[in-house]
Amino acid sequence: MSQIADRFLLYILLILVYKLTKSNLGVSIPLLIFGFSAVLFGPSAGVFVDRWNKKHVMVISNLLRGGLTLLIIPFMNHSLIVVFIISFLIFTISQFFAPAETSSIRLLVEKRDLIAANSLFMMTLMTASIIGIGLAAPLTNFFGITYVLIVAAFLHLLSTLATLLISLEHRERQMALGFISLFKELLTGFEFIRRKAVIRGALIKLFFSTSVLAAVCMLSVSFSEKILGIGAANFGYLIFSTGIGMVIGGLFLGRFGHHFKRNRLAHIGFLLAGLALITLSQTQNIWLVFIAIFFLGTGNAFIVTPLQTILHEKVPKVVQGRVFGVQNMFINSAFTFPVVILGEIADLVGLHTIIASLGVLVLLTGLLDTIVNRNQTD
Repeated sequence: MSQIADRFLLYILLILVYKLTKSNLGVSIPLLIFGFSAVLFGPSAGVFVDRWNKKHVMVISNLLRGGLTLLIIPFMNHSLIVVFIISFLIFTISQFFAPAETSSIRLLVEKRDLIAANSLFMMTLMTASIIGIGLAAPLTNFFGITYVLIVAAFLHLLSTLATLLISLEHRERQMALGFISLFKELLTGFEFIRRKAVIRGALIKLFFSTSVLAAVCMLSVSFSEKILGIGAANFGYLIFSTGIGMVIGGLFLGRFGHHFKRNRLAHIGFLLAGLALITLSQTQNIWLVFIAIFFLGTGNAFIVTPLQTILHEKVPKVVQGRVFGVQNMFINSAFTFPVVILGEIADLVGLHTIIASLGVLVLLTGLLDTIVNRNQTD
């Protein structure tokens, strides 16, 4: 539910900025805010998540985000800068929520059930994106931005109540206070990632796949208006189709994923996503666009779910908060510099060219990864 609220907020920010700037680079501003909060606070937030009760972290995070979402309402028609500042605070608090939520999966399920659990987690995450982005457009059109923000705050409250019903194991860790202790724990997390090639590789692939998806999300606003002619405010329907593809992919992985090697699934995902992007770049037919976007989502599911499962299987519980904090930084920072660069390039060379280039790059990544890892076992 909190994910739906996050998508409501992101949608509103994207629309507000696009109406003012009418450019792909302008749309990247909300994504930059989202990414910078992760870069600045993601890893250190993971240190605190390893120390604190994860359930308490999630409850307090939801309450704070709900309150701050309501605080946007009196400023949205008067100061976009204040709205961005409040949004930055909301996204910063999310840096604590995300590693607490992700590391809780390992506390709730057995190791043999991790791929099914991660598939279910990804499906609920993408379903939230479908509902969030898909409903944000009609709700905003019919009821206005204020109503959508109130609903978002209410969803954070519901998420808080749902979290209170979960029973999570927690072991107190007596750690020294102060900056030096925090810095040492942070370095421990980075050192663990540096020494474990499989963890490092999974994080890099997650960063890359998220960068591509973030770019498509940003470009979909302009794509909806300039290529499809359905209006910028209706870009949510493209995201909706992507989410449906991810849910279908997640359902398949939840049922059959344990029969395949983790890396093999990721290879298939890169190849499928690359072909989908190339197809998307070569058509203006709205039905072919939605089909290509659907398979882009399916491919992304095949990338994210097995890589996330590898992280849960290989990372010890004692450092999960830090590793998932770094992962959160990697994934969310994919919304920062890559998005800005691609937004600027898209304004210069055109949407079709940049989407085709992304497709070729993703396809080559899948082919190269398949060749390099063809003899590798999980």
